[in-house]
Amino acid sequence: MAASNNSGLKAVARGIALLAFVCMLHSGYSAREFLLYSKSIGRQDLKLPVEIVVECLTALAVVIVGVVLGVGELKPISYEAEMKRYSIDGMFSRPSFQVYNHRGRFLRPIKSAAAVTE
Repeated sequence: MAASNNSGLKAVARGIALLAFVCMLHSGYSAREFLLYSKSIGRQDLKLPVEIVVECLTALAVVIVGVVLGVGELKPISYEAEMKRYSIDGMFSRPSFQVYNHRGRFLRPIKSAAAVTE
């Protein structure tokens, strides 16, 4: 019962976050329209109206709350929790640890030349 209630809360929170994001887009569009209108009438003071700023900040706060409430259960990020999934043999036999193109082939002629001079 608790899982279905939690999924309902997630859906509502995501919907609220989406609606607030649309409000943020609207405030951005309103700001752009206001600036274009102000420039077209030759206004020198291009300060945004308080309504647009309040709409944007309120929508930002609601988006943050909606995203925080809409996320699922957080997973542990500790090293021990990550390493429980792998064995030590599996970690060290990864292809990223196998280097076939290394500087040994360039050192071999130097080593053989040094052996000849001795």
